[in-house]
Order: sequence, then structure tokens, then C-alpha cells
Amino acid sequence: MRFSISLIVALIVLLLVLAGVLSVYFAVGKEQTIPLLMVAIANVEAVVLLVFLITRGVLQPLKGYMKTLHKVGESDFSVRMSLGGPKEIREFGQGLNSMIEKLEHAQEREKQIEQLKTEFVSLVAHQLRAPLSDIKWALDALSEEDLGKLTQKQRVVLQKTTTSNERMIRLVNDLLNVTRIEEGRYLFHRELSQLADILLVMVEAYKPRASRKEVELLLELPQKPPPMLLLDREKMELAVQNLVDNALKYTPANGRVTVTLLYDTKKVEVKVQDTGIGIPEKERQRVFEKFFRASNAKSKEPEGTGLGLYLAKNIVEAHGGAMQFQSKENEGSMFGFTLPVSK
Repeated sequence: MRFSISLIVALIVLLLVLAGVLSVYFAVGKEQTIPLLMVAIANVEAVVLLVFLITRGVLQPLKGYMKTLHKVGESDFSVRMSLGGPKEIREFGQGLNSMIEKLEHAQEREKQIEQLKTEFVSLVAHQLRAPLSDIKWALDALSEEDLGKLTQKQRVVLQKTTTSNERMIRLVNDLLNVTRIEEGRYLFHRELSQLADILLVMVEAYKPRASRKEVELLLELPQKPPPMLLLDREKMELAVQNLVDNALKYTPANGRVTVTLLYDTKKVEVKVQDTGIGIPEKERQRVFEKFFRASNAKSKEPEGTGLGLYLAKNIVEAHGGAMQFQSKENEGSMFGFTLPVSK
């Protein structure tokens, strides 16, 4: 049962008055107590009425304030307090309105800054794309010895340069994809595809790297292939690539990365389990944020961008799926996703 504050206050006053009457009763006797009791009852009625009027004038505006603050808590800074009640309550509401207005201006500035950052990143990425492609062409020509024979030392230097160039190209592509997502230009071209084939291609592509790191890379597929799904194959390959790449990146030598495919009548599920460094508990809620990297990841692998999981999440959700992850620091992580089976 719910009680209003005014009723509770009135009951407290009533109890206090009755307590006083009882003390008088025991002190002076029954004959003198009855007149006092009549006066007390009259006073209680007056007090209850006064309390009701006061609390009504205070509580009604406060109820409106609470509703408005609830909307502010949901990041709706366009609302304002409807001022009413006693002077002190109105002044309180004016103060809240002033704070909400400042929050609204701060939100607008944040949006403008975010837009400028997006435009800057897009401009830089586009400007870098052409020269990086030219460098790649030149490195490929050198690697194939179109420009002359290479010594062993030159090949080692060339391999390191090629790896760095490929990393830069991937970073630029990731940045461009992020700006397309934020601008609503990340388009999807779906066709019936077999997710098991995508996993097989990605795992095979990463086996040489896993071997160099002395990490065991396994693929576990069901005996019977899962249903075909409507996918943008290129983008789904990118999502899987980012998950496998992350797992290998943060798994030390003699560790293991296992890619598993499961399915039932309603969904297809992909899991990438590693025995790597894991993610600190206090940072797990931020793992899918753009540019976020866990504190222990920065010390182990300084060259990450923090975009892989952000892109994977957007790709999966655009296909109607959902990301999932579990992690324990110093023991490993599981990143994966589920996709609905088309009816």
C-alpha cells in the first residue's frame, strides 16, 4: 500500500499529540485529561489540514521535477522544469533548468567536435590511400625482382617494409569504414552465403601468422553445414578477420585460438576463443567503443588501433545479429556473434 508524504506527516503529528495526552493522563488524572484531549483533537485536525496544504504545494511541483529529471537521465536535454509552488521550490527549478541548459549546450558542442573529428579522419584517410597504394605497387615490384635481384638482407628489409605498409593500408581502410558508418554510407550488398566457407578462408589466411607466433589456430565446424545466410560476404569476412586478428595479436607463444561454428533452427553462432591476456574487469564495458584499447593490450601490442571490434559489432548488427564476449584477465577471451537464420 502506498502512502503520501502529507498523510505520513499527519500521522506522525497525531502520534506525538496522543503521546503528550497520555503523559498528561498519567501525570494529572482522567478528569483533567478529557478536556485536554478535546483540545488536542481540534489541534490535530488543524495541523493535518495545514500539513496537507503545505505538502501539496511542495509535492506537486516536485513530482513534475522528478519526471523531467528522469528524461534528463535518458539524455533528453531539451526538456525544462515547469516552475510552480513556493518561492524556494521555483528557485530550485530555475537552478535545475540552468544546469539542463548547460548540458544541452555541452551535448551540442560534443556533436560538433565529433563531426569535425569524423571529417578530419575521412580527409586524412583519403589523402593517404593513394600514396600507400603506390608504395604497395613498388614493393610488389621489388619483391618479384622486376627491378633486379635482391640480396637476403634486402629481402628481410623489404618484408618488414611490406608488413608496415599493409598495416597502414588496413588502418586507412578501417578509418574510412568508420567514417562511412558514422555518416550512414556503409552500404551492404547481401547474397546467400555459407558462413562456414568464410571461416575456413579466414583461418587458412591466418595460419602462417599463427605458425610464426607459435600459436595453435584451430577451426571447429559441424559435420553438417549450417543454413545459408543472406550476407554481405566481404564485410562479414572483415568482421571475422578482426576477431581472429585480435585473438592472435594478444595470445602469447604456445597459446591457442579456436574458431567454432555452431547452429540450431533459429541462429548461427561463431565463437573465437583464445588463451591470451584477457581484458581487465573494469574495462570490459568499453570493449566495443571506437578507438578503445585495454590498458594491458597497449603494453603487449603497441600497434593496435582499437577499431576492429567496433567495426565487427556494426557489421554484425547490420545483419540483424548480436555480439557477445567473455573475458578473464591473464586467462583469455571469447569474442563471437550470433546471426538469425532466415525463414
